[in-house]
Amino acid sequence: MSLYSNSLSIGGVPCGLVMRGAQNGQYLAVFERSQVSLDQIEGINWAAPEISGSCILPAGYGYTVEDIQYDMATKSYRVTLQVASQYMGDVSGYQAQVAELEDTVAQQAATIQGQETALAERDATIEEQAAAIEALEAAGTAEGIRAELQAAYTEGVESNG
Repeated sequence: MSLYSNSLSIGGVPCGLVMRGAQNGQYLAVFERSQVSLDQIEGINWAAPEISGSCILPAGYGYTVEDIQYDMATKSYRVTLQVASQYMGDVSGYQAQVAELEDTVAQQAATIQGQETALAERDATIEEQAAAIEALEAAGTAEGIRAELQAAYTEGVESNG
């Protein structure tokens, strides 16, 4: 009896089936001895295995081999796998996008900093102008008082004379 009805392979090595293990993130892969050798199983890149065919192993993950046992009754190797990490494959395109976005963020931060500086300068100018206006108004009031005093003096002198 052959386990190889679904043409599953892991890392190019034919695999009979994969089942869930006893613990979370654990799997049991069964390889038929008549199809593969122990060296082939050990040669699989478990950190980023290529999986083809129908399989319950999550794609994009790496695994560590916890145990390999030979079952004489079924003449198969039973490989206990534990999920090790998720790998992303070639991310160089994303790295370029991230670098580009970081540059954009830096440019926008510089623009915002420049705008904040311009706003601070504008606020300082407004404060200076407000102080100047108050001084002019105060000076204008003093001139108004002088003019009124001069007018009253002139009126007083003219009425006496």
